[in-house]
Amino acid sequence: MHYVVSDIHGCFGLYQRLLEEISFSNRDILFFLGDAADRGPMGIEVMEDLMSRPNVICLLGNHEDIFRKTARGWESRLSSDEEKAWQRTYLNWTGRNGGDLTWNAWLRLPERRRGKLLDWMEGLSRFYEITVNGRAFLLAHAGVGRYQAEKPLEDCELHDFIWERMDYRKRYYRDKLLVTGHTPTAFIDPAAAGRVWQHNNHIAIDCGAVYCGRLGCVCLESLEEIYVTEGR
Repeated sequence: MHYVVSDIHGCFGLYQRLLEEISFSNRDILFFLGDAADRGPMGIEVMEDLMSRPNVICLLGNHEDIFRKTARGWESRLSSDEEKAWQRTYLNWTGRNGGDLTWNAWLRLPERRRGKLLDWMEGLSRFYEITVNGRAFLLAHAGVGRYQAEKPLEDCELHDFIWERMDYRKRYYRDKLLVTGHTPTAFIDPAAAGRVWQHNNHIAIDCGAVYCGRLGCVCLESLEEIYVTEGR
């Protein structure tokens, strides 16, 4: 089976419970759409588990992107202007985007583990296309921002895939389903808070786990929604 999950945000217990709930095995494929860390307490553990599994395909989220930029800058010799830019990135991540727990945990890691995590983040793809049971899917963390029907995906900017917000009232593709995280479904439709949202050829799977204690995923073969909740 092919499963998709996103925006775990350091909720390691929920992530492990989800793998148990779907009986995840080496015969399955799990697509992770980004934002493994930040806001929650165990982002490093989530990332290291994801990267250790050969049948997990991970995409880049905005939180991985700002993490890697902060870490690479910290390791480099920066000019005065570069140092000021790095400080802005660092404060944006640790202040506005909940990266303080992740940053402190990363600093405590041995150098070898830090290097492996950075190399993993540097290798993450921006999007992934797959056909399952005759259905075509486009997977991306945030979607395809500033969408233009005639524009090849390869020509889109990174920012479009990991930061821009989609208009979920709009059907962008007629021939494929667009699967995204990034925007908690409660912001798409308050009635969908804590649940996957499937409409207009969108499948939005960020259930806001770090806020509501509920992590969801979708099986691409059946479009079945699977959920786990804290304490259960």
